[in-house]
Amino acid sequence: MTLESPNPPSDMSEPIDSSDFPVRGWWKIFYAAFLLVIPAFSFWAVQALKPEWQSGDREAYLTLLLQAEALVIFLFLLAYSILCYTLLLLNADRYAKFFAVRFGIYTGVLLALQYTILLGMYLFTNARSLAILLVWFFPLYFPRLYRLGIAQWIKRFIRPWMIAVMLIAYIVIAYFIQEQAILPVFLALLGIIASAPFWSLLIAIQASVWLFKYHEANFNLPRGLGVTAWVAAYIAAWRYDILKMYEMYAELPLVPPNCYIATAAARGHRRLVGSRTVHLASGQSMRVNRQLQIFKFTELALLAVSPGFHKVMRRMYDSMGRPLARTIRHPLLADAAYLLLKPFEWVAGYILKRLIPEIDSISIYN
Repeated sequence: MTLESPNPPSDMSEPIDSSDFPVRGWWKIFYAAFLLVIPAFSFWAVQALKPEWQSGDREAYLTLLLQAEALVIFLFLLAYSILCYTLLLLNADRYAKFFAVRFGIYTGVLLALQYTILLGMYLFTNARSLAILLVWFFPLYFPRLYRLGIAQWIKRFIRPWMIAVMLIAYIVIAYFIQEQAILPVFLALLGIIASAPFWSLLIAIQASVWLFKYHEANFNLPRGLGVTAWVAAYIAAWRYDILKMYEMYAELPLVPPNCYIATAAARGHRRLVGSRTVHLASGQSMRVNRQLQIFKFTELALLAVSPGFHKVMRRMYDSMGRPLARTIRHPLLADAAYLLLKPFEWVAGYILKRLIPEIDSISIYN
């Protein structure tokens, strides 16, 4: 994923063959796995970011643009570029002769740049979020740091038995802490997903520079027709994506989402959770209890006091609370969730009562 060749040729005067492709050896398997697996996983993961209501935020529109339903045509264009790169990995000397393959790599640069920009617009909302650039640029600076000193340091101080001991210790610790043990793996996977478009852009640029330097020929009419057809498909893809985005946005509720887990907990046994059915202005009905109201009051208070902090916390809760709430389907699980949330309810209720003494007589859902 760095623009440098992992193993540069020693003599550039030698005849050009498949070994001159910037990616060689085991790197081919790594690059192929990355391009085939990570993009698919990224588009699957973005489903968790789908907005719950018509907030009007820029992030809501961006995530809808990245939903699979809106990317139908773009997915075909992406598949074409990935297929072309895979052919180069298999036999660069053979397939680089075909303009259709080279053009697939060139268009891959545009598509990767497009999704890098869209993801950047979603991620870089403030100055602190620019720290993500350290992960994005990892393939550019780490190889240089490794050659400058890390490799010698590892060779001098790290022994194979140390790595084995660390792995055994991690497995033993993981046995006891279970869910928390996967946190490092989860964070690493999250970093890869967040960097996938930019790293794909580096890969496509690397291959495009090599192709243009050694294999590009004169531009003729048939190639021009092929380029025109792709541009037409690209414009159609954008048109469909934007229209589908607005269609999905129009289908979202007008009111903000409820507290996912607390709402699910309110579906427990009525005598325990104290829930009741209310009818909303939209005509829908839902079950609410005092716990849900307190959490909603707390969220509204946080929104009024610190909108920026509320936005960060809301985004974190949206990503974690929604999948957890989906697992709470049986009333017994809802009862358990209600009891687990009780300490948080008491703390939130105590704080609210200090701020608003008449909080007990106020109800959000009538």
